[in-house]
Amino acid sequence: MYKIAISDLDGTLLGPDHKVSTQTKESVHRWLQDDRKFVIATGRHYIEAKKIQDDLGDPIYLITSNGARVHNKEGEIILKQNLPTDIATAICEQDFDPSVQINLFTDQQWYANFSIQELVGMTIDTAFYCQAVDLNTIDKSNAIKIFFWGERDKLDVIYQQLQQQFAGRVNLTFSLDKCLEVMEATTNKGAAVEAVLKTMNLNAQQSIAFGDGMNDVEMLRGAGKAVLMANAQKDLIKALPDAEITTSSKEHGVAVKLNAILNNA
Repeated sequence: MYKIAISDLDGTLLGPDHKVSTQTKESVHRWLQDDRKFVIATGRHYIEAKKIQDDLGDPIYLITSNGARVHNKEGEIILKQNLPTDIATAICEQDFDPSVQINLFTDQQWYANFSIQELVGMTIDTAFYCQAVDLNTIDKSNAIKIFFWGERDKLDVIYQQLQQQFAGRVNLTFSLDKCLEVMEATTNKGAAVEAVLKTMNLNAQQSIAFGDGMNDVEMLRGAGKAVLMANAQKDLIKALPDAEITTSSKEHGVAVKLNAILNNA
């Protein structure tokens, strides 16, 4: 029996409007009422994930910034992994294609070299917003992650550049075709899930995980059951050819699968 479900947010638990549907809320609540655990694992910042937790109405563990932070139900940090200061500094000092946005998260702030309306429209908590600054002037000692937003062909160039420059020292992944994420080498959702399972005295075979992007791949590979959304990235489907596919996030795919498990219990 699956005792714990772990779900990505964008393109998975959230609909196209970046909200949790009523149907999905009901399914998650029903899952928790059946004495099971539910965990959010997202590339988003903790502040935004906490907003979703509050919206669900149940205290749950939160894996954020692709595994760089893990908070327990009380909001206490139980895992913290920063991007090394020298790497964050070197990235911010480099010249990339001027059309590509460079973003940096700290525990309290979201900085970028310029603001993009498309990303502003995707924010969950209006109190947490992108601040356009000269990235060379900010403190990099508490950088959680950096991410680039732009056209895929331009991001592919940056991917190759950073892969060569920081070989073995960073984890590079595409959460979206438009979004290239940069974390410390051992930071990923899968490692964060392992830490959560350990605190709960559960094993991987008792877990089911949901995702749609390549930043979910380690988490999905390590789960007892991997479920991809119908809207998942093609690269993820290729990477996990044996994974089950549920309906899209627009069609409440997480709720559909959770309900199916509960109805057959």
